[in-house]
Amino acid sequence: MERMNVVEAGRQLDDLVSRITRDGVTIELEQDNTVVARLVPVPRRLCVADLNRLFAELPRLGDDAESFAVDVQKS
Repeated sequence: MERMNVVEAGRQLDDLVSRITRDGVTIELEQDNTVVARLVPVPRRLCVADLNRLFAELPRLGDDAESFAVDVQKS
């Protein structure tokens, strides 16, 4: 994780935001050799296509899963 002085970060804010957005880096800001803030990328929002891909990658249930579900409903 990269560290940068608050004053220097203020001078380079536009470039820092670009790097954080493009490269996903996290930058800690320090003042008097103490970390006072952290610049982090916003988590990427998932869309329906991402969710469908996630479900497609999940392991499949065995052949007896359907009969198990019926047994559970009867209970």
